[in-house]
Amino acid sequence: MSKIVEICDRIQILFQEYGIKNITMDDISKRLGCSKKTLYIFFENRKDLVLKVISNDMKKHELEINNVIAKKLHPIEEILSLNVIAINKLKTCHPSFQYDLKKYYPQSWNIFDKKNKQLTYKVSIQNLKKGIKKGCYRKEINPEIISKIFSEKIDLVFNRLAFETIAVSFSDVFKELINHHMLGIVNEDGRKYYLNLQKN
Repeated sequence: MSKIVEICDRIQILFQEYGIKNITMDDISKRLGCSKKTLYIFFENRKDLVLKVISNDMKKHELEINNVIAKKLHPIEEILSLNVIAINKLKTCHPSFQYDLKKYYPQSWNIFDKKNKQLTYKVSIQNLKKGIKKGCYRKEINPEIISKIFSEKIDLVFNRLAFETIAVSFSDVFKELINHHMLGIVNEDGRKYYLNLQKN
């Protein structure tokens, strides 16, 4: 592991714990046990730091997803395995993380948002086509349209205003979103398979 990757990983943990805006460069240097001067060897400024940390985290996230896909699981099992990755990530995500990124670091947000939606769309469309071929998803669904809807809906998970009157976490919202998605795409055989997996 390169030094820059190691540093980005450690800063990402701090962002997850405290949010992006709440932690200063002084805080980061203290937590990492180095001087700010050392930080600036690897990062031009705070914006560059955020950009590199987010980009590094996205690469790791994509690798985790690709590792699941490489297992060639049953389409429904694949979705559930991918959900475990997403939910584990959401559980460690500070409530203000997405908000801070979008408001204070628009360049990093645009990269994060675009790549996340592209990855979600790609994985979804592959899974839907595989599920239709396997005979567990409804043949009449349009994979392109469903994948586009699904990738755009992910933003709703982090919309705090939409759920401000309900005491729910990001992972609670995500679980309901996935359940809604799955029950909408499975045929009768797929529904039985999906519900049986959930029980077990």
